[in-house]
Amino acid sequence: MSKTRNAPHYVGLPLDQLGPILSDCIAQGQEVVLTITGNSMSPFLRNKKDQVVLIACDPTALQPGDVPLYRRRNGKLILHRIVERDDGVTRTRWGEEGALPSRCDSLQYTMLGDAQWQEEPHIAPDQIMGVAKAFISRGKRWECDSDAYRGNRLRWHRLLWLRPALVRLYHLPRHLRYGVPYRLRRLLGRSKKK
Repeated sequence: MSKTRNAPHYVGLPLDQLGPILSDCIAQGQEVVLTITGNSMSPFLRNKKDQVVLIACDPTALQPGDVPLYRRRNGKLILHRIVERDDGVTRTRWGEEGALPSRCDSLQYTMLGDAQWQEEPHIAPDQIMGVAKAFISRGKRWECDSDAYRGNRLRWHRLLWLRPALVRLYHLPRHLRYGVPYRLRRLLGRSKKK
């Protein structure tokens, strides 16, 4: 006889398929908790281990440092940090004092993942679905408006010039653990034992 277990059953769906459900839940004022997928926000948010708590927001009121969930023009949903806000009059960059002259005629944001160094400009407010209220990482909840969280991420952002080397260094142990043995087996012509 088989034993029935009362463990929860999780079904993984691509975020793009969850888009309409997410929009409805956020629009109704519900907090939505999603597991992070992808490495663009590492080392702070780990792929398939950490979670984000999303809430509704006014997409025109977001500021540099906020982390919105937005839809790219190709339909893909992305969670990245705002590094620049250009409202058509002035530009403000995260971590910089004062305003800069505008480069556009309407409100636009520039996004950047914490593990990336190429900015993604021209994100309009109508592309934004919600904003991160908190992150759950390594068993601890980090509120996005806390001084500790914002200070930690701002220090990381100021290392943008060094980020390519730091991200590679962060991923090196995993690469050595999994990448090298696989390549050696492949080089030697051996397949993994079943």
